[in-house]
Amino acid sequence: MKISAILFIFIAIVVGLALSQTIPTYKQNNINWKQFQPLYTNKDDYVLIVDTKAKNVLKRSTNGGVDWSSNVLDKQGNVIYGNAGYYQRDDNIMVVNFPSYGKTQISVSNDAGQTFSTSAVFPHKVVSVSPHLDIDGLVIARSDKFILISEDFGLTWNNASSNGDILFTPGGSNFPSDPLWDPSEKTAVFFAILATKTGSGAFSVSKDMGKTFKTLINGAVDMIYTDYYYYVGVIDTLKGGNKLYVKSLMSVVTSTMDGFLLCQFPFGEDVQPNDFRILDDTSGAIFMGISNSKDGETSNKRFGTVYVSNGAGNIFTLSVDHVSISSNGYYDFMPLYGARGSYLYNKVSNFRDTTTAPVTMLSFISYDNGGRWSRLTPPTDMPCTVSGPCKLNVHGLSAFVDKTRGYGPIYSIASAPGLILATGNANPALSSDPIKSRVKTVLSTDNGQTWSKFFDEGSIYEFGNYGSSIIFATAMNDTMTFYYTFGVGQTPIAVNMKLQTNVDVINIITSPRNDGNKFIFLIEDANDNGQMIGVDLTNVLPKPCEDSSLQTYTTRCILGEKITYRTVKPNTNCYMTQQAQISNQYCQCTVEDFECDIGYENADDSSADSDENTGSTSGGNGSSEQLNCRVSRTSQYVPITEENCTPGQTYYKSKGFRRVAATQCVGGVNATYSPEIVMCPSKNSSGGGKGWIAAVVIIIVVLGGLGGFGFYVYKNPDFKQKLLRMAGLSKTGPKYSVIGIKPNSLADDEFGIEDDDAQILNDNDLQDNEDF
Repeated sequence: MKISAILFIFIAIVVGLALSQTIPTYKQNNINWKQFQPLYTNKDDYVLIVDTKAKNVLKRSTNGGVDWSSNVLDKQGNVIYGNAGYYQRDDNIMVVNFPSYGKTQISVSNDAGQTFSTSAVFPHKVVSVSPHLDIDGLVIARSDKFILISEDFGLTWNNASSNGDILFTPGGSNFPSDPLWDPSEKTAVFFAILATKTGSGAFSVSKDMGKTFKTLINGAVDMIYTDYYYYVGVIDTLKGGNKLYVKSLMSVVTSTMDGFLLCQFPFGEDVQPNDFRILDDTSGAIFMGISNSKDGETSNKRFGTVYVSNGAGNIFTLSVDHVSISSNGYYDFMPLYGARGSYLYNKVSNFRDTTTAPVTMLSFISYDNGGRWSRLTPPTDMPCTVSGPCKLNVHGLSAFVDKTRGYGPIYSIASAPGLILATGNANPALSSDPIKSRVKTVLSTDNGQTWSKFFDEGSIYEFGNYGSSIIFATAMNDTMTFYYTFGVGQTPIAVNMKLQTNVDVINIITSPRNDGNKFIFLIEDANDNGQMIGVDLTNVLPKPCEDSSLQTYTTRCILGEKITYRTVKPNTNCYMTQQAQISNQYCQCTVEDFECDIGYENADDSSADSDENTGSTSGGNGSSEQLNCRVSRTSQYVPITEENCTPGQTYYKSKGFRRVAATQCVGGVNATYSPEIVMCPSKNSSGGGKGWIAAVVIIIVVLGGLGGFGFYVYKNPDFKQKLLRMAGLSKTGPKYSVIGIKPNSLADDEFGIEDDDAQILNDNDLQDNEDF
């Protein structure tokens, strides 16, 4: 009996230990995330946050956000404070603190947050820090209206405004514009908008650390850059509204303004843009959401218009209209990362209804930079619940940032090509005020060509292990449960957390590389106070994926190339240890690689006025598909013709088509759709002069604005952390964020957000709609 009892106890202990190891590790932390988002460093599993509940002390986690230190000390043993937030560039991290009014103390780490050194207290306020992209330790910032430069990542500063050049403060704003490095230069060249004697702003460049400046553009009010373009907003004093200048960072154009070109849009003189939203520019073309005004009135706030640029970024044509937007300007227009040139957007179908009626939306997808759009195929296991032609419709950013909804939006990551998660329904349309029971979570593994139901209700989600793991929680109500799964087709496993009460899961974040298995849940308690739950899936990891666990998938031709990558086979329980292998192959040109040229618009046979005004060309190579374009009745663009060309020189005679920006295609129908090269005939000198002007119009384009004044940039890797905190969004990294710069709303420390902005979503406020 004694032996049996001992054996039974031993077996029970062994079984108990085994069971305890099959449960993910999680821990609730009473740290407020609403003002300062967690900062993932380049050191594996290192995360930093400034805890506003603990007098703004810096806290650090070395296990991905599960456990947090009481505070972080510098090398001298002093506690590090950061009431003005932090900046990061590679392994360099700067934590900024204002110990008293008008003074700054900075703590700097050069080893990804492992150790810190703290500066002396500066007698000025250091804000809007911008690290140089190539020179280690070089940063630029401002203090009130003065430009500051540091060569040791913030430990010491020099005044670059010593010659009396001060920064311009836009009208209606309490804060000056910020200086920024020129990302196209590997040397210390920076731009600044300087105040002038006339009271306007002068966009200027300095190539000698602020000793001298050269004015490039007058009337500037703001600027920002991405990996691909530099943008400068300018007040149009003659026509009202605003103008925009762009500079390509991929293929810099020679001009008198250091490569900056004035943008041109296809609307008339009586319409001036008030606001620009830079939705995406990763494919080489700029997708721009624009709010137009006529007689001083702003356009409808429920939907907007998206325009797409040429390869230089300056000439725009209409891409799609009636695009759903949130009340604070976030467009439901999303790129699919990992498949360049692929986009999803939501079109408002009831755009004639009153602004108080719920918005109904239809989802569309494109694989050719927005040249052609098609509806989404619904999952076979999601039957239509109402009569009508049913398609899959998914929520976008407008639902995610809406305090009354908070559904997970269209979501993809660059490290897992082809994978897309979304929430929505399989009905004729999707309402902004849906019936909750009809909202499902859906998954695509082939870049949106086919879909399957992933979860039976709306959720908020995140990818890990290069897309081979998914962790999620319901977005429909408060909960104590989260779910995880490895591989596609595996049944999600529920984890019931032992918390004191249910919590509202606002978001789930992880390393920006999506390469690990540790996550942070950003939650709210019953009183809407911000807290965090760290989750570690290490204990439940399956075996690493082997070659036999992977399958090869090749996309259709997208922007003139096929992308082949490897993913986990369905119903395979393993996790990826490295990013999927990717290879590219150029495609033959088809009609999908072309679009209507500047001054032309899409036309079908019934709407075409005549063969003379319409470009209608067969796809060639036996293809019956063709692209029909006709001369636009509203375009203000003046093309080069034999009437205005420069005598003795060649010019491109358009057939009504142009190549889609960034397409890599070769051969095929390229000769059929491409413009002809024509010699300009001899003519009198006056005609030649007009031709020179027209040639300039092709290079330099007219665009609009920045009135409101909002630059919205999607996914800016160099400033995403800083700008996300400015915007008050609940997402770290390039996840669901459209980033806003609105000078009127920024606090003086450049990090403050209003309480209303911090309360981003509340599942308890979800409402029902009888139709969808």
